[in-house]
Amino acid sequence: MSILVQTGLPLLQDLLKSTVCLNPLYDDSTKKSHGCLGYDLAEKTSPRRSNFIQRITYFDEPFSIEPWSSNGEVDSEILRAIVPRQQITSIRNQWLESEALAALQVAKRSREKGNYQKAGLIIEQAFALGSNHPDIITEYGIYMETVKKNVIEAEGLYRKALMFNPTHSEALTRRARALPLVEEIDNKMLQDIHRKREIFLSIPRWNPGLKRAMRESYFQHIWNTVALEGNTFTYGETRAILESRIAVAGRSIQEHQEIIGMEAALRFLNQTLAKVGDLQIEDILAIHKRVLGFVDPISAGMVRTTQVYVGDFTPPPPSQVMKELVEMVNWLNDEDTLRIDAVELAALTHYKLVYIHPFIDGNGRTARLLMNFILMQAGFPPVIIPLEERERYYKTLKAANEGDLRPFIRFIAKLTDDSLQSFISSSSICDPSDCPDLSNVPSPKGEKGPIIIEPSTSQEVHTSIPGAGEM
Repeated sequence: MSILVQTGLPLLQDLLKSTVCLNPLYDDSTKKSHGCLGYDLAEKTSPRRSNFIQRITYFDEPFSIEPWSSNGEVDSEILRAIVPRQQITSIRNQWLESEALAALQVAKRSREKGNYQKAGLIIEQAFALGSNHPDIITEYGIYMETVKKNVIEAEGLYRKALMFNPTHSEALTRRARALPLVEEIDNKMLQDIHRKREIFLSIPRWNPGLKRAMRESYFQHIWNTVALEGNTFTYGETRAILESRIAVAGRSIQEHQEIIGMEAALRFLNQTLAKVGDLQIEDILAIHKRVLGFVDPISAGMVRTTQVYVGDFTPPPPSQVMKELVEMVNWLNDEDTLRIDAVELAALTHYKLVYIHPFIDGNGRTARLLMNFILMQAGFPPVIIPLEERERYYKTLKAANEGDLRPFIRFIAKLTDDSLQSFISSSSICDPSDCPDLSNVPSPKGEKGPIIIEPSTSQEVHTSIPGAGEM
């Protein structure tokens, strides 16, 4: 009996501590008294100012929401959450490397002689064999810049080459020349997005085309985001469940629950009192609670206590998860962070949460909801990551893990632009094929640029869009 007590008591104590620390229903003083990681880093000092909350209502449908957030915010010494970067290492196979370098020389000679088709085929083969060799990466960048005229892709390759060899002279010279062009392209893209946002916000909320588009977007968002995680329901089946609440024969219960949970999270996000600049860890846990609540009620809203692995990427150990979340929330609430462009901030926040991977399951869905939360509060419509863009989505996330966040930010910016353009077109009073050329029409701020279609002429301005509530 003595041995059982000696061995069993510590296990019971650890279980009790884990239960308290990971349950959002316990207050912070209780968690702090149990020595929970993260809660000994900070004390709450400023209550949430509910009278300053700007509600976002992209899907106007009544939904019963239980109290889920405490009346304070994590307030610790501001820890700047640096975007994590993995150390790039390479284990080179000498035989493959020699073959890759031989192919490199052939590709280089072919390019210099003007045989671009042959050069492209061979440099791609060399890159596949030696994607960690700076000479091969640089030559691939030269090919992309001079032949394909893709300066953005080329600059990224030069940057990657310098991660393996920071003193590579050719990569240094070419990147220094390409970088200003890339920055100019990126800035112009964000300016165009903000012009379209002003047009989007000028569309009256009663516009029939807009209401139809938002209703369609609601169903598309749920279907695409669960499909990205492997859900096999078709779009029609997903919509049928949401509209009729009748199960689809022959489909698993879990896949039904994933769809229902995603809808609950969307509706919850629509009515939350949280706001950018006053976010709390409990807010993120509450989103996850809805995402996973029907699939795994025990893990829903709970930070993981075990190590997880995502392909060849290893997220932080469970002992560091709460600390990482505290740093991320402090970073997100910091005044300097809030000066970042909203589209960039949304993408960065998505990446940070996926990097931390704080949950056993549902990390991607929660990250995409948090990203849209930031976008919607900045006046943008929610962004859908289409199933057909799954490969690019994960490819740009992988590039971010390797230290270059810009491809992922560009990816999210492109989807934001697509979403804006879609809603502006849907709410137009003329058929897209009959609308006049608006390429030289001044934007609301007096700038000129490619505006796709003229919205309704009403001057009513709104910051919310009806969606599921209009069904």
